[in-house]
Amino acid sequence: MTTASSGPETSGDGPGSPSAAPAPPEDGLAGFLRGGGWRRRLGLFLVILSCLLYGCLLFVPSAPLSTSEKVALSSLLVVSGEASFWIGGFILGRDVVARWRGALDPRRWVRGRG
Repeated sequence: MTTASSGPETSGDGPGSPSAAPAPPEDGLAGFLRGGGWRRRLGLFLVILSCLLYGCLLFVPSAPLSTSEKVALSSLLVVSGEASFWIGGFILGRDVVARWRGALDPRRWVRGRG
């Protein structure tokens, strides 16, 4: 014996269920970090590390080192910063680097978004 249902069946997988609609992607750094896994985090870490290495250059002149040691330390920081930046950029990929390059273009700051 079959019973008639009083309305449409909802199994939880249909268009009316909450799990059917994907959540909108998060903007900003939080969405960037959640979406890419460990490679994206590693790439971002390397780019941030390169900024820190370049920031350490500000402290080299006041370090209690000889001139030749300061030159060697400065060279090491610059080479390490460049290598870290380019490896991080390679890991992050062309699209992320192009987006950052566009955001850092001073011509867009003056003209606005257009």
